[in-house]
Amino acid sequence: MPNILDFSDVIVENTPFNHFSVDSVLKDDFQEKLFDWLESTDNWNYTKTDFYTQYEFSLLNVEIPEELQLLLSNQTINTIKEQFKKNSRTNSLKLVGLTVHKLIDGYKMGVHNDFIGEDESHRFLIQINSGWEEKNGGYLMLFNSMNSQDVSKIIMPLNNTGFGFEISPKSFHAVSTVYDFFRYTLVYTFKEVE
Repeated sequence: MPNILDFSDVIVENTPFNHFSVDSVLKDDFQEKLFDWLESTDNWNYTKTDFYTQYEFSLLNVEIPEELQLLLSNQTINTIKEQFKKNSRTNSLKLVGLTVHKLIDGYKMGVHNDFIGEDESHRFLIQINSGWEEKNGGYLMLFNSMNSQDVSKIIMPLNNTGFGFEISPKSFHAVSTVYDFFRYTLVYTFKEVE
């Protein structure tokens, strides 16, 4: 079974919290197939909370095209797990979620840390944003604290880039406002197991 992920150029950083980033994470034309499906599917559910509004759905609960089944393969999931083992303090992870998010014009995410206790411990994001330009916004922002002025790093949501991080009380991040664009993010969520 082919491996669809390429972690050959990973950059690991510890500020403001433990995370890693990677360019060209999906091999060959896999991201193009995924983008085409995200543009055409009607699986989207509208979600509004106190700090974000978005469309989303779980890939664990819908029928996925055959050419995209590798997103759920044991090899893909294990490759992500191994990357976390190399770059963070973890021994064993279990996949607990695989969702895709869509932010449209005017949508953003406020500062949050994703921390809900032991049910989720690590998250890996893949940006599927063909045609994105800086004027489209939707930047991933990392913070030193819950204060929205306390920005540590700004990451462009470049197409086919990956970002992995340990979820903790200090993993503060946000997404700036999206302008005239559909911003797609594939999200693998894991929990640490004994």
